[in-house]
Amino acid sequence: MPFIGRKKLCSFRDAMSVLGSEKKGKREAALKPRSAIFIRAVSPLSQEVSWGQRALLGAAVSLLIFAPLAYGAVHPWSYYPLGLAAALLSLILLGQGLIHLGITPPPWLVWPRPPLWWAALGFMGLVLLQTIPLPRVLVGFISPRAIHLRALGNGYGLADFLPLSLNPYATLLEALKLWPALVLFYLLIYAVSSRTQLKGLAGCLLAVGLFEAIYGFWQFRSSLIWGWKNPYTGLRLCGTFINSDHLASFLTTVTLLGFGLFLAERRKAPPLPEGLSGRERLRRWSRAEYLEPRLRNGAWLFLVLLLAVALIFTGSRGGMLSLTVGFAVLGGLAWSRQAEKGHWYFIGAFVAVAVLYSLFLGSSPYLGRFLDLDHRARYFAFQGALALWREFPVLGAGLGTFGEPFYRFQPAELRGIRYLQTHSDWLQLLAETGLLGFLLLAGAWLWFFLHLTKKWRERQDPFVRGLGLGGLAGLAAGAFHALGEFPFHIPGFALTYAGMAALTYLTVHHHQVPEHFSYASLTPGKYLRAATWLLLGLMGLQLGFMVRAWHWWQAERAAPTELDSTRPVPTLTAEDFRRALACNPWNSRYYAGLAQALEAENPGPAADRGDVAGLLRQAIQRAPAEWTHRFRLGEFYLNNYQQGPEFLAAALKEFSAAVALFPESGFLHYRLAAALDWAEKYYSGLVPSELRGRSGYHREYALTLEPRLGKALTAKP
Repeated sequence: MPFIGRKKLCSFRDAMSVLGSEKKGKREAALKPRSAIFIRAVSPLSQEVSWGQRALLGAAVSLLIFAPLAYGAVHPWSYYPLGLAAALLSLILLGQGLIHLGITPPPWLVWPRPPLWWAALGFMGLVLLQTIPLPRVLVGFISPRAIHLRALGNGYGLADFLPLSLNPYATLLEALKLWPALVLFYLLIYAVSSRTQLKGLAGCLLAVGLFEAIYGFWQFRSSLIWGWKNPYTGLRLCGTFINSDHLASFLTTVTLLGFGLFLAERRKAPPLPEGLSGRERLRRWSRAEYLEPRLRNGAWLFLVLLLAVALIFTGSRGGMLSLTVGFAVLGGLAWSRQAEKGHWYFIGAFVAVAVLYSLFLGSSPYLGRFLDLDHRARYFAFQGALALWREFPVLGAGLGTFGEPFYRFQPAELRGIRYLQTHSDWLQLLAETGLLGFLLLAGAWLWFFLHLTKKWRERQDPFVRGLGLGGLAGLAAGAFHALGEFPFHIPGFALTYAGMAALTYLTVHHHQVPEHFSYASLTPGKYLRAATWLLLGLMGLQLGFMVRAWHWWQAERAAPTELDSTRPVPTLTAEDFRRALACNPWNSRYYAGLAQALEAENPGPAADRGDVAGLLRQAIQRAPAEWTHRFRLGEFYLNNYQQGPEFLAAALKEFSAAVALFPESGFLHYRLAAALDWAEKYYSGLVPSELRGRSGYHREYALTLEPRLGKALTAKP
């Protein structure tokens, strides 16, 4: 806990250092008034835990439960409230810190030092750097490819000040989805104060995993999630996640945590006396003191076995491989300690029984998916991510923007498929945040894992060794699965992973007698003014986040543009988009949607439709790599070419920009070829010089990509 007063828990080592700092002559006098505070600090179980602590911890656990059950919190109606709730809890905790700064004597102010604070600060700085407008010259120096993409067509993506991100709204939205996980990680570290709460937190994660498994088997054939028919999973177990692979990520980490909790709570029966006959040994084994530990261990292990079997029925090859890697990490760490080499027998027996039991239940089709080696689509996505990183090597294309610039590398074989994710979180991190962001976050994970491993090796407490071992294995398995999937883009999994990271961190630093945590701490009493301003600054940051999230949520409710497969696509009017833009002027789709709505509602002359071209230019300014905005603007200019000679040239340039952003689209090449043929025949003087004589090339390429377009090439635009 962050505060030593008010029945809060601090580091025992820090409390001892405070007592030891008294001069020898004053120690006895100083000990008396501080003894009560010291007892509360090192033995909080002897006192009633404050209602505020219970409320914070209960609310944090509620978020851990809600996120996976709400379809993994992938829809706006779930991830916006999740972010608002996490920010509110953070405000309460920071407000509590301000109160303690005012009422607690400075020598007794001892707070846990937040782990990975430098990584969190660096991540926020990276997002800020990607989204704030910078001078065009500076953007061109850091990311010349961004200037090139913005200058395509008529250069509507350019301005005097530009962000580094190719879509600042997408970058901020992705950060908003990740923010609750970051907040929850620190909230749990500051809220958990006892071993009982550690067990409760681990039990909560395990209970959610068991519910996912049981609910998934219950709805296995119907593929229903809360009454909604899931069309994406087939006959694979999905639980309350839309994608079975994401459920597999969740079950992998929870299974390993459950196995670690089994090792921590495993009870041993008392040894039998020597020299007993076989009949006498059997009679002794039937007694309660011998039978109860074995039954308890068996029941606990069966629950974990159910999680592993459910994982197999998801059919996720990456999930099963990740579980294997997690058990290998668990076994390797156990092998490094002589006293725990016997864990290898448990691991081998557990995996064998899980596979055999799943085969008995009919899992052979799911295990047989390992024979399917056709993963060309993912390989293309991996190659596209690496190509994107080569174009944006330093700071990336922008967090959350992969789906837009990937069209430049998407082959014709994937025609009709939109890849919003790379199917590799690590490669997508490299492409979207560049080498700087990748080294920051990958380095932070590696440092954190090695730090926890080092602390775990130093501990002798069986509870810490068991639960810490399961937590470390779960963290490793989750990171490994992210090599071939995108679980961290699912807020429900990201929140669970953050909770497991906090649980593991607290476990390896927990000591039972006297009960305390040995993590590094801060003494803000020496810097009261700086600590006050720091807390006020963090509160201001959370308030700003809440205001932004609230307005964006209201905009999304007015004119939904984000994916929500659980609800029908609504018919939106121009007024809906105007209300959305009033709340969120960052989203390029609102501008494009308003332009489309104005054209649909006013099919007459262009003068009666409002500034459709201006709206589409605004969309291009905010998302210059989105080819659909370029194409729609080109269509508008071409359909209204009679209003001015500049419209035809502008239309051809925007079509050319759309082709440059999606070069493997036969339709775009066909549209540009048809427009060039018509323009060169009737208005040859208006064709831009760089496009003259290019219609033949685009025609042939369109036929190569899509031969069925041959008949359509003779039609006029």
